[in-house]
Amino acid sequence: MRLHWLPKTCVFLSLSALPLAACGDDVSEADSSSGDSGTAEDDSSSSEDADGSDEIGETADTTTTTTADETADGESDSTDAGTAEDESAETESSDTADTDTESDSGSGSESDTDTDSDTDSDTTGDMEICDCAENTDLIYVLSDDAELWSFNPLDSQFEQITEDLGCPQSSTFSMSVDRNGIAHVMFFNNDIYTVDVNNPNTCADPGYVPSQLDFDKFGMGFVSNSQFDPCEKLYAHSWSGQGGFSEANDAGRLGKLDPETLTMEEIGYIDYDGGELTGTGDGRLFAFAGSPAKLVEYDKSDASVIDTETLDMDLTNAFAFGFYGGDFYMFTESDNNSSVSKVTHYDYNDTKDLTVVVEQAPIRIVGAGVSTCVPVAQ
Repeated sequence: MRLHWLPKTCVFLSLSALPLAACGDDVSEADSSSGDSGTAEDDSSSSEDADGSDEIGETADTTTTTTADETADGESDSTDAGTAEDESAETESSDTADTDTESDSGSGSESDTDTDSDTDSDTTGDMEICDCAENTDLIYVLSDDAELWSFNPLDSQFEQITEDLGCPQSSTFSMSVDRNGIAHVMFFNNDIYTVDVNNPNTCADPGYVPSQLDFDKFGMGFVSNSQFDPCEKLYAHSWSGQGGFSEANDAGRLGKLDPETLTMEEIGYIDYDGGELTGTGDGRLFAFAGSPAKLVEYDKSDASVIDTETLDMDLTNAFAFGFYGGDFYMFTESDNNSSVSKVTHYDYNDTKDLTVVVEQAPIRIVGAGVSTCVPVAQ
């Protein structure tokens, strides 16, 4: 996410979401017109087996054939009852033909049964198991001008993935990455485009309808359904777009997007206007929000707060964060150069210490995305 500050009078924010999230601030007429004066960079799918449909079609065909044969038999019998011996012979002949037809029909039924068996097998094989794509064990970060980089928490190294996402927009707000390695990138015009981290120059329009339920700009993050169900949904942390990121009673809202339809559903009210989200492979949802900055764990079913930890740091005008191996990595503006970010490691599982691991990153980070495939603990 990132904030956009306008000359003297206006302050706008933009938010980004992710499994990692980020924010940033820029001064530009375009941003001003979009009302983003705040953080700007924080920042599917069950396949149905066509066999099931074929199966229905084949069953219908068999039923139609059998019914037609039976009708023909009935008519033949009725005619035979009112005719002579010759017609009886014809009836026998007709019956023989009917028998053959029924036999053929039975054959078709057996074939259909085989198809049904295959369909069941295919359906089972195609059940959503939500495996992890290649390279989904890293944190991905997004610059305020649409550069995509990876960050490896194990050695604190950045690597450029692409210098240009190739999307219709270039002013980014937030990002999140799913288990398929698909980055969902929100831009300042409130629209979302998708980019495959393994093929980053293929920006696609997933059909997202902006500003659903008045969720204009938001931080976002993918979260697994539970410890036992790795499949995931995309969660959204609202930002009003007015002023900086703030906190007050019911100041913001938590929502979620169906990964297939990208339809927004409101979960409930939260006490932060603007923030980033990240999720875990065992179903936990966290936010990076507030002033001073806080780490908040939510119950993703009703937006109730499970735990809040106040951190000795500020969000700054551009921020993001992500979960990895039981800990968190916060991306905020560098102390000595606000045009780039620094990286702070928060030892969540042990000492609760905050340690700056990178003083100056190669970019100003407004979105961070980490899939639920990263390790839950180390």
